[in-house]
Amino acid sequence: MAKRVMLVRGGVLGRNTGLGSAHHNLVDLLSLDSIPSWKLDSICEYELSIKASPFYRLWKRWFSHPKLVKKAISKSIRQGSCDLVHITDQEQAHLIPKNCKLPVVVTVHDLFHLFPAKMNLGGQEIDIGEQNPPNYRRRDIRKLKRGLARADLLVCDSKATLSDCQKYFPEVKSICVPLGIDVTKFSPENRTVMKESQNNRCNLLIVGSNDPRKRMAFICEILGSIEPSILNELQIHHVGQGESSLGQPAIIDLALENKIKNWTGHGPSVSESKLMELRDVSECLLFPSASEGFGYPPLEALASGLPVLCSDLPSHNELMPEGYCLPAEDAVAWKNSIIEIYHNWKNRDGEAREFPAKLVEHARNFDNSVFSSRMADAYNSLGTDINL
Repeated sequence: MAKRVMLVRGGVLGRNTGLGSAHHNLVDLLSLDSIPSWKLDSICEYELSIKASPFYRLWKRWFSHPKLVKKAISKSIRQGSCDLVHITDQEQAHLIPKNCKLPVVVTVHDLFHLFPAKMNLGGQEIDIGEQNPPNYRRRDIRKLKRGLARADLLVCDSKATLSDCQKYFPEVKSICVPLGIDVTKFSPENRTVMKESQNNRCNLLIVGSNDPRKRMAFICEILGSIEPSILNELQIHHVGQGESSLGQPAIIDLALENKIKNWTGHGPSVSESKLMELRDVSECLLFPSASEGFGYPPLEALASGLPVLCSDLPSHNELMPEGYCLPAEDAVAWKNSIIEIYHNWKNRDGEAREFPAKLVEHARNFDNSVFSSRMADAYNSLGTDINL
């Protein structure tokens, strides 16, 4: 008989965010009985209007919703309807009740918001996580750390995050379960591929926000250093938040500073079909990020048959096949690789690029079928420590 999982998070997230995508994928797999011997019992979350005041948001996060979660768990224990609670990201770990009578799993995507650091790349110091959060966020972080310490199992997206969890929460059992995607949905074999660009330029795709760790300034400087005769034949497509809440210049301003004329910002709310179209017409995904909890964009690009250039840094370098990672601080290597991509495009003289099957095959290592099996093993591992 299948055991039941209660999924818990805070405010409802859409599928077009990293955290939201991971949460909804787990919901779908449990709902479809795709995780062996486990199924979905219920989801405990709440809707929150974008017009809600900061005070109301904090009240909901710190007081109202934790009480609701505690009641939902107590009810499930009385009814015998649930065997395990799974909090689907570390930013909701404060929701773990003290002395919880059910085992609690927390998915940890990363810890750099709880334990911010600085990274030096090529002489440039990069903030990884918010360095000086306001007082309410400091209190929030303390709650999250105490919550993670109460968990029975921390499920980490990457080996890098696993190492961090073992460092900061050595008393809590932790394992690595890389996230999954539906490779079939992305594979060029199973969909209509858009092979013709509308602009007669060498299209390059960038996916990421304007957070300092995403290194948008770095990639703009690289592109701006390319000789104008080549640069003017490049078309850059950026998907993600262009503005910054941390005092960084807007990405479009960075592009203009570096004389990148052919820059199109598509914003953060791009539909799945539009993003797939951008992958199809692009020659490569550029992903210079200094730090990621997992890194959906490069994995989804591989599954779509799109080559990737990414920084040889955790955790996205755990996802990449050999030859697709570049030294993070080596500006010359990045520039030369982009120029090589341009020449390959130019030499095809208008012919559509290939969609290498080897990239799709590599992505199958992270297919939902693999993720489901690993997640079942993670849930089952608690049976040796806790009476399920």
